[in-house]
Amino acid sequence: MSTGTEEPGTRRARAAAKAPPARTPARTRPAPARRGAAGSTAARPGPAAAARAPRMPFVLLVLGLLSGALISLLALRTVLVADSFAISELQQTNEELAHQEEGLREEVLRLESSERIAEEAEELGMRPGEAPLFMDLDERTVTGDPGGADSGLPGTEAQPEAGAQ
Repeated sequence: MSTGTEEPGTRRARAAAKAPPARTPARTRPAPARRGAAGSTAARPGPAAAARAPRMPFVLLVLGLLSGALISLLALRTVLVADSFAISELQQTNEELAHQEEGLREEVLRLESSERIAEEAEELGMRPGEAPLFMDLDERTVTGDPGGADSGLPGTEAQPEAGAQ
């Protein structure tokens, strides 16, 4: 292909033009930073260091959220325990009031009994009433046991016959 009359420099120039371009090495991770004599790390050179976000703010955010959730759970549990104590105290008070109400109901039943009322009436000097008298206005008669007429109380004396003058 080539003729012998060409100069060697031009041959190389043509070969370089026909050859594919030389590949540049792919970006690789930078080597870990080496510690110097003072023990500090050197800054990582290159664009890879600038693209990576720092971890510390994210870690602090996660820790803050977790601690906030833990404190919220602790506060909620404290409130629930306090409410539980209040509920048990109110239930105990309710039970005591129910017992007191039952005792009062029994006392009312005892005080309403006819035997107790009769005993108290006798203590006050009252006597049992006589049989009642009934007036029949159509027939102009009085019916019933007239035994109560001799009690001496006003209005219990013998009444004149109805219609008589």
